[in-house]
Amino acid sequence: MPSEPYIIVNPNANTGKLGKKIDFALALTKEYIGDFEYVVTERPQQEIELAAEAIKNGYKTLVALGGDGTATNMGDAIIGHPDVTLGLLSAGSMCDWHRTHSIPYDLEESLQILAEGHSEKFPAIKCSGDKTCYAFDMTDGGFTAKAAAAAHTEMKWMQIGLIKYNYLALKYVLKSKNTPAKITLDDRPPIEISDLTNAFAALGDDIAGFHVLPSNAEYSQKNKDLGVAIAHGMKGLNRVRMLIKAISGNHVGMKGVHLDRCRKMIVETAEPLCWENEGEIYNENSTRVEIERIDDAINVLVPKERSYKVDYDEEIYHQKFEESYTNRKFKKINK
Repeated sequence: MPSEPYIIVNPNANTGKLGKKIDFALALTKEYIGDFEYVVTERPQQEIELAAEAIKNGYKTLVALGGDGTATNMGDAIIGHPDVTLGLLSAGSMCDWHRTHSIPYDLEESLQILAEGHSEKFPAIKCSGDKTCYAFDMTDGGFTAKAAAAAHTEMKWMQIGLIKYNYLALKYVLKSKNTPAKITLDDRPPIEISDLTNAFAALGDDIAGFHVLPSNAEYSQKNKDLGVAIAHGMKGLNRVRMLIKAISGNHVGMKGVHLDRCRKMIVETAEPLCWENEGEIYNENSTRVEIERIDDAINVLVPKERSYKVDYDEEIYHQKFEESYTNRKFKKINK
């Protein structure tokens, strides 16, 4: 049985920048962890089969050298193998999952954490639409998912991931149409919405650089649930305004924005809604998507000591949906 880590490298991570410095990244990795085996992906989502093959061959530590998509695809293969641990090396455009657990957006600093070898169990989000897969930080449906889908085919020349995602988000926030929807959170009465704009469920706070669910990582860890954000009734400049405010989390309390909490969310829409998790699309044709938290789903190498940022009191997640039709004020606490 192999004792060394098995590293899966995505050369397309960070808008292709990683592919230009693979030799440097691997040499740096060897300085920190010694011997390892590695493979470089050749096509999208190949990480799933490569990780499954590595597990079959007896590897117990799998390491993602890339971004959220790389790590998420590997996580899909690791689910159901409690004796396998995932390491996250920051080399992607966003690395939201990494940041949720205080893994710095820096390759060398994330290597230090990998070398320490401290792991903990974390939840996953089971996402079912056109297909079933797992998210480990967030999932969303609507214009943000459309933008994520477009990122695979549009603006391939753009080398700065954050600018690319922000541009595509702006493009699709203007192009996308609202749709009637019914959203059921756990066993509560459904929320009936005549014009759903976007929906999110997450274990963390940030989605592609936007602070969509402030303080959620702290509350999801404490409550063992998911943070939910529902945007509705937004058109034109109001959508753009929400997008800009969400960069720093200032959309909290904005008219048309509702925050909530649950373990399971079912979203039924009049028209198919695009859904993604960490850049991977899992629904484009179905009008029903189910999202559910799975506890202690995966072992992840993380810092021994870390803290989750708290911006607001948890009351922001316990407002009635009807109150989202008006503007509300919530005071930041920043502790």
